[in-house]
Amino acid sequence: MREDLLGYLLGALEPHEARRVEELLKTDPSLREELAAVEAMLRPLEDATDVVDDLPAGLIERTLANLPPIGETPQLEHVSDSTEPRVVLAGLPTLGMSTEPAMRPTRRWMDWAAGSFAAAVLLGLLLPSLAEGRFAARRDACQDQLRRFGTAITQFVMLNQQQKLPSVAESGPEAFAGVYAIRLFEAGLLDDPNMRLCPSLAFGQDINSEQAFSELNEFVAAKQLHSVSTDQLIRWQQRAGGDYAYSLGVIDGNHYSTPRYEARSSFAVMSDSPIASFDDHEIQANQVGHSGRGMNVLYEDGRVQFISIESLQSMPDHHLLNDRGTVEAGVDLDDAVLAPSWRPPFIGTPQR
Repeated sequence: MREDLLGYLLGALEPHEARRVEELLKTDPSLREELAAVEAMLRPLEDATDVVDDLPAGLIERTLANLPPIGETPQLEHVSDSTEPRVVLAGLPTLGMSTEPAMRPTRRWMDWAAGSFAAAVLLGLLLPSLAEGRFAARRDACQDQLRRFGTAITQFVMLNQQQKLPSVAESGPEAFAGVYAIRLFEAGLLDDPNMRLCPSLAFGQDINSEQAFSELNEFVAAKQLHSVSTDQLIRWQQRAGGDYAYSLGVIDGNHYSTPRYEARSSFAVMSDSPIASFDDHEIQANQVGHSGRGMNVLYEDGRVQFISIESLQSMPDHHLLNDRGTVEAGVDLDDAVLAPSWRPPFIGTPQR
């Protein structure tokens, strides 16, 4: 089964095989623990995702220096009072043995050294490719999932007369970004809870308990949010949107509003959720997914694009901050702001 889990993490399984693994993960806690163990073993590869064209400088010298000493080449000489050749090694007493048996251990050492060197070179060539392939597989899987969300959002818009995107309430229990996913679910357009789990975060990076895992494998109706305890509401708000970020809405004139769908190519609707919160334009590698390299973004016209951290920070319309530099609703109709599930449209928004 570990081979299946490895293939699942690397995106190397056929669709039906991946679905089978996902179904098993839903019901088997021990299998989820094993998945986490495999993920931990692969993480060093993902942390070294820089593509290299040449071997690292000094790789050959370091490899040879780390090999056990194999001694000098044996020198054969005839010892007096004997017609049988003996082997003399530097620093070792003379060994009374024939030439062939003496040479065989040395050849074995030489063969081992050559094999170790070849393995080191092969490892140096394969590790960057493996890490890059794993990154690309997760990025592409996440993009496919966002495209499915894009299709659902387009259908949602076509079903309502105002042709607006799913709404985030200005206040109250429904005033959080992740309610976006609940709107799609209640419209019958999102029936797979696992769609909220981003492949780049390996089956829900923030799943740390059986309760959290259970909450991510079922949808909550919007009306249920109004009749639960504060603690339960907070948990549902954190989990409802899964691993993704959603549009927080915009200010239309002097009023908070849900954006009207206009198929804009630059208006961000969803993305991979940032792992950590931040308060300014300087985003660090540990604050986003995909090995800290960037995030996938779904735009209003259905296009999905991977945006690097460097590009994100230099864009005129920062997708994770409004034009005032805060994680709140956009300050005008074209100011798109994305936020993790638990984020309200405004700092200090009352939710009870």
